Amino acid sequence: MKLWLCVLSALLLAGCAAGAASGDAISAPAPAATVETAEAAPTPAPAAAAPQGLEPTGAAVLDYDDIRLIDYERAMQTYPETDYYTMCKDGLWGLMRSDGTEVLPCRAPQPLVECFIEGRRWHGYQDNLPWDEMLAEEKRINVLLRESGDGMLCAAHDGGTYLEFVYLTDYKVYTYSGSMGPGELAAPTDEDMLLYSGRVDGYVPVQTGVTEDEGDDHVSIISDGQYIYRRRNGSAANIYHYTLADYFFDATLAPAERDGKWVYLGTMGEEVTPVYYDSVYYTNTSGDGSFLFRRAAPLLNGYTPVSRSGKFGLLDRAGAEYVPCTYDGLVWDGGTAWVKLDDGWHQYTIPGVTKPDPLDDLPEDITAPDTRTFSYARVITEGGRLNLRAGPGTEYAIVGKIPEYTSLRIYGSSNTAPAWVLVQYQGQFGWTNLDYLERSY
Repeated sequence: MKLWLCVLSALLLAGCAAGAASGDAISAPAPAATVETAEAAPTPAPAAAAPQGLEPTGAAVLDYDDIRLIDYERAMQTYPETDYYTMCKDGLWGLMRSDGTEVLPCRAPQPLVECFIEGRRWHGYQDNLPWDEMLAEEKRINVLLRESGDGMLCAAHDGGTYLEFVYLTDYKVYTYSGSMGPGELAAPTDEDMLLYSGRVDGYVPVQTGVTEDEGDDHVSIISDGQYIYRRRNGSAANIYHYTLADYFFDATLAPAERDGKWVYLGTMGEEVTPVYYDSVYYTNTSGDGSFLFRRAAPLLNGYTPVSRSGKFGLLDRAGAEYVPCTYDGLVWDGGTAWVKLDDGWHQYTIPGVTKPDPLDDLPEDITAPDTRTFSYARVITEGGRLNLRAGPGTEYAIVGKIPEYTSLRIYGSSNTAPAWVLVQYQGQFGWTNLDYLERSY
C-alpha cells in the first residue's frame, strides 16, 4: 500500500428542513437565547442529567439529531483553528458555528468537511445539483458566506501535502513527505519530533515499509499498513501494532486503533485506557455514497469526546472519563462542549478551561494586528522569497523569508497600513505585503 494522502470524496446534496433555525438562508450572528438550564428543570432520568463538572452557558438548546467536529487535516494543521461543527437533522447535514449559530441549513447527505489546509472552505454542500443550478447556487451562497465572515464553498476535490513517518529496512525512521504522489525521505529533525511527539525523544506512529525508486529523488513506500509507535532511533514503545494511529503534538495522549477499537496512549507509549472506544470523528465515504466515522477524536486543550456502546462522554488528559459515557451525543472543540440531553443539545464549558488563541504566542517584538481576520493565501513572488517583517512596513526588521507558493494563514491586518497582513510561517509570526499574496478566498 502506498502512503498517499487521501483525496476527500465529493459529497452529494439534497434538500431538507433546517435544524435549529429554518429556511435556506445563512443566518446572521445573533445573541444566544437564554433557556432554562438542566439544573433548573425538573429532575430528568440519570442519563439526561446535566454532566457533573461542566457549567451551562445559557445558550439556546439546539434541536439537531447529531453534531460532530469538522474534519481537518491533522498532519498539517495540529489544531482546528476554525470554530465550526457540522450538524445533522433528519439524516442531512449542515454547518454551524461553535456557539450554535446556524450557517448552512441541513441539506447535504454527509457531514461537511474543510478543504485541505484551507480553513472555512466547505466541501459538499451544493454537490449533486444539476450543473446549470450548481454554479448559480454556489455564487449565491458564497455571497452570504462572505458577508457573514464564514468562508466559502469548495466544489473541487481535495489534495495537497502529506507527511508520514516510516521505518525502513536499514532500521531507521524517516519522514516521508510530498504532495499527492511519490514523496521524499528525510531524517527526522528535532523540530519534527517536538512538533509531532511533544519531545525530541518522543514517540510517533510509524509504518514499516520498503521503497520504490520513482526518480528525481522521489520514492514510493510499500508498507504493511500497520503502525508502531517508535522513537527516531527505531525503538518501539510497546509490543502492539495498530491499524490507525495519531500524533501527540503537545497533548498528553494520542489515540490508536487495534482490534477494531480505540485506545489512548501516554507519551511514553503506554496504553492508558482500555481498548474499547468507538470511532467518533473523520468521515470515510464508501463506493455507494454512504459514510462512516473512521477515527477517534484528538485531545484538544486537554479533553476529547469518546464513545462506547453508543453512548458519549469526555476523556481528560490523564485518560479518565471526566464525563462518563452515558450521553447520546457530545462534542468538544477545545473551549466549549455540546451535550445531547432529552430535550436537545446543551452548551457547557469546563471551569478554568478556555480555548487557546493562536495569537497568545505572538512575540513581543512582533506588532499585534489592529483587526483580527481569518483567511489563507499563497505566496506569488515570481521565484523569489518573500520577506517576513516584524511589523506592517518595510521599515521593520526582516524576521524570515518565505518561498514562493507557500500557503499561509492570515491572522490580522493593520488599520494604518491596510496593504499589510500578519501571517505565520514555520512557527514564526510576521507581516507581509498583500501585493505578493494570492488569496485562497
